[in-house]
Amino acid sequence: MSKIIYDVIQRFEVEDGVPRLISTNIQVIEGGEDLMSLAISLLTQLGFYDKFEENRTSQYIGYRLKNPVKGSKRYQLILAQRKEGLCISIPINSFESELLELYAGTSYYKTIDVYGDPDYETIKYITLARLWILSSKEDVFLSNLSPHYAEMFKGDITGKFCLNYYAEGEEGNISWKEIILFPPEEFDIKALGDSSSYLLVQEDKLFPYAWQVSISSSEVLEEFLGHFAKILMEAQ
Repeated sequence: MSKIIYDVIQRFEVEDGVPRLISTNIQVIEGGEDLMSLAISLLTQLGFYDKFEENRTSQYIGYRLKNPVKGSKRYQLILAQRKEGLCISIPINSFESELLELYAGTSYYKTIDVYGDPDYETIKYITLARLWILSSKEDVFLSNLSPHYAEMFKGDITGKFCLNYYAEGEEGNISWKEIILFPPEEFDIKALGDSSSYLLVQEDKLFPYAWQVSISSSEVLEEFLGHFAKILMEAQ
């Protein structure tokens, strides 16, 4: 049975300490069906329950294989209702090949090997953003990129891209090449264009083996689950 969620606003007028209802505004949210119910309905239609069993807790619904390989009992899909929307978590190994990841070297640090050889410098890299681009909005994403990113991606919407670049030159008979570090505080995700064309992917603090997205639109939910539920089922 689908759920219907209403947003009710009532206005009262108080005269001599006596409240009197003067207006009521009732609005249906999410077209009559909340996102958690829609997600469960979509998984049922896709045949997800044929391979996965459901475990409900007060915080989330987790799905693990009905017949897992020995020692493998991790959830393959986790749904958690939050105030801002529905959070969906998927194991990293099923997620990362589908993402666009931006990273950068932020500092140098020196190391010494066990034999005491001279120090050498290593670059410390950090991830600035992980994105899943909606298939239905690839053109929107690419057409709204700033010129810098458009040149970097060259139409690719998956893969890893480093924001550092190299400066090169010559002084006399000596050629030199230096990496230019990218300060994380200069990264502006708004430069990636229309935010409705992608989902921001973050670490799941409760399940460290998984990454998570937050969805507030039924259309986006249908596209996301339709894509990844099939990947999870085919991988087993």
